[in-house]
Amino acid sequence: MAAVVAITGGFMVVEFIGGWFADSIALMSDAFHMMTHFAACAVSWLALILAARPAPPEKTFRYWRIEVLAALFNGVALLPVVVWIVIEAYHRFREPHDTHLGLMFGVGLAGLAANLLCAWILHAASRSDINARGAFVHMLSDSISSVGVIVAAILTFATGERSLDPVFAAGISVLVLIWSVKLIVDSLRILLEAAPHGVKIEEVISAIKEEKGVKAVHDLHLWVITSRMYTLTAHIVLEADATVSQTEELARRLDERLDASFDITHTTYQFETDSNSP
Repeated sequence: MAAVVAITGGFMVVEFIGGWFADSIALMSDAFHMMTHFAACAVSWLALILAARPAPPEKTFRYWRIEVLAALFNGVALLPVVVWIVIEAYHRFREPHDTHLGLMFGVGLAGLAANLLCAWILHAASRSDINARGAFVHMLSDSISSVGVIVAAILTFATGERSLDPVFAAGISVLVLIWSVKLIVDSLRILLEAAPHGVKIEEVISAIKEEKGVKAVHDLHLWVITSRMYTLTAHIVLEADATVSQTEELARRLDERLDASFDITHTTYQFETDSNSP
């Protein structure tokens, strides 16, 4: 993750400078697109560092939510950027600028190479790590916008149509907008203690009731602390009285099932009999 942050951050700066000197709004918008993924990777990397630091006793979840707050800030901060790109693209569409196509093509090609390199670095970890998998997908999507810059440069050179640069810039801004809105929505879901995206409460309850000895489940709560940390609490009604060792064994089986099926890794169960349940 540190290597990806360094590469994306470096080439983000290169694209900003290249876009400025090439006078290419498409290249500038691609730099902003790369900035979204740089911010996401940097936030994840920073969260890993902060999560490893000691915290005061009252912070029982330590500093893990810093990642979520930073992600929300990044998503909101990018919305004005999208507006600026669209407005600038509109003005340049009406009054096209002369773009340095060679510089635009070269920097776009370098950006594509950087994105593919980052995707290659993350590929192995993405098979088993959901956080790395998300970063891997972001690098691939950013590669699409880099391809757009390259295609815009080639088509402008071939046709002489100077309005292609702002047109492609507007298209890339749509990708930035989609990613920003998704980042905001996902962050708000976590802060509102919603269940993890893609995990259905009914399926979790069904998985728990499939374990031998479980009769019913109630007062189940499932929420996200931070990336890759799903937390569950539940009251579990047993079919018959059980010893402490039997409930411990049942809890172990439930942990294995919920981790394998739903990536739920932090659980608390309260075992009850029919006489104690509502």
